[in-house]
Amino acid sequence: MRLHFAVAVTVAAASLVAVPLVAAPQALAAPNWRLQYSENFTTAFNSDSVPWVRDTYATGFDTITDDAGQWYRNDYGPAWTTQLNSFATYRKEFRVGQDGWLTASLSARDFNKDGVIESPPSITTQPLGSEQVAVLNVPESTGGAIFRPTNRLPDQYRIEYKLKTLNFGGKRNGSINYDGKINGYSATGCKTQHPWGEGSKSPGWSGDASVPYCQWQGVREGTYGYNGFHFLSIVDFANPAPRNNHFWHYHRKVLMDQFAQHPDRVGTGTGGRVCNSANNTYYNYRDGNFNTVNMWINGMPNWNPGPGGLPGNSQWFMTSCSGGVAENQLSSAAELQPELMPNEFYTFAIERDATGYTLEASGNFARAGQKTLRFHRDFVVNNVPIWHYNTTAAEYNGQFNGTLTQNDANGSASWPNQWPAGSSYPDYFVIGDLYTNVYEGNAGLTDIKLFVPDTANPNPNLALNKPATASGQCAAAEGPEKAVNGSWTGGNADKWCALGSNKWLRADLQTSQTVGKVVLRHAAAGGEKSSWNTKDFDVQVSTDGNTWTTVASVRGNTDSVTTHTFTPRATRYVRLNVITPTSDSDTAARIYEMEAYAS
Repeated sequence: MRLHFAVAVTVAAASLVAVPLVAAPQALAAPNWRLQYSENFTTAFNSDSVPWVRDTYATGFDTITDDAGQWYRNDYGPAWTTQLNSFATYRKEFRVGQDGWLTASLSARDFNKDGVIESPPSITTQPLGSEQVAVLNVPESTGGAIFRPTNRLPDQYRIEYKLKTLNFGGKRNGSINYDGKINGYSATGCKTQHPWGEGSKSPGWSGDASVPYCQWQGVREGTYGYNGFHFLSIVDFANPAPRNNHFWHYHRKVLMDQFAQHPDRVGTGTGGRVCNSANNTYYNYRDGNFNTVNMWINGMPNWNPGPGGLPGNSQWFMTSCSGGVAENQLSSAAELQPELMPNEFYTFAIERDATGYTLEASGNFARAGQKTLRFHRDFVVNNVPIWHYNTTAAEYNGQFNGTLTQNDANGSASWPNQWPAGSSYPDYFVIGDLYTNVYEGNAGLTDIKLFVPDTANPNPNLALNKPATASGQCAAAEGPEKAVNGSWTGGNADKWCALGSNKWLRADLQTSQTVGKVVLRHAAAGGEKSSWNTKDFDVQVSTDGNTWTTVASVRGNTDSVTTHTFTPRATRYVRLNVITPTSDSDTAARIYEMEAYAS
């Protein structure tokens, strides 16, 4: 991320008062999703058995800024080619999950070309509490590690996962230096953008490609210092693999990422701004914890960046502070609190429907508390498109086509038809560290899920995968989102559980829907004791989250699954109030699934 630049709904924290909807353009109702694939990494994979393969750059994705890109040669001259040839790049890929629907992709550098990778990255599985996670470990900034889909995504889909740990820079307990590292980087050795530096005329950089590795722009500290992680990105080409950071600036559609700047980079400026979604006001990046969540789109590129520059797309950020309007200004939607992990986790999701993309991040954010941040952006707004949004030729008429032009000191080139009529760019997602000249650290994640439209269901579950909040939860793995995930057979960690005297669970359907039936799956539906089925409870609905109507009052229940039908009515929120949680002395409420239907 060099510099980052749409509709927002902020769901209230565990409170009886909901934040009002923002007066902004609304997406059409999202499709009813059907789970197609889910990977929780309970089956270990042996990545050591997969060999590393030398990448000779013979089959690069494009000739612009891919690793052996012509743009760098035209800018820096022959010295740049010498630098590129001073090391060897190795790659490793293996498939994961049912039908091999996921691919793990790694990139590493052999600095002295002796056939031995000095600090190889890895993706492994390991237990974390009651769950299994995949750990992406990148011990050197010249490596990369990502998950991607093996095949293109459908034209409409929802992709989501849980982030359990994150150590790619940012502050911990108020300090940029933690665990002997500097902004997530090891404190030893040089760490620079070599050989894919900023353009030769970038301020603070000599632009001399002949200098040794250590004299290129430093990424650990200094004016170019930053770390980061791609929570979830959608890109425009098949088989994504880790590459240099400038390549990615031209190939993303929508994304959510962390931008952990070093204070040297911030300097005397603000560093950008961060939205506090609790009161919809901005504060300066320099006053935060540097663990930002940026939720944004790639817009149109600069077709002629000028001598010594680099190609890249305009960047449009979505926050609740802007009222849901895409802004061409670095604006972070929230900040994570990594100190809370893995006891608490964050969920990231991207949906594509017939009108555009929806970006979603949920968790306990700094200053704002427990939130679901959800922003929809149409494919084109005020003649500003999401770059390469069309997955089929029929979606696009060629109106944004152009020629990318370079006129530099060591060569000129043009690349016509960068977005022609008749083109199509199927979607692929990327999770992880996809930069091979910046970013270093490790992260643990699980429950990667792909949903597709459920066209066969005329009466869909309207609460499925919608934002959920609750009075509390018994454990980190037993949050309210488990009660709307469409599953109740995943064991004890597949439920919402809560203690306390005032226990409630609420789902936000996000738009007004006609609801006439609520189904609750209690403890025994998930395999626990029938005496733990919810005994006394009320089912309530609301249009605004403030005024509630009780549509079912149940006392003395012993059933594992209860169905509550009522006169269909307009509903935005569905709430379960638990009065007596069990039929024995246990005081915990347990709901494996809360479903809402039109009839």
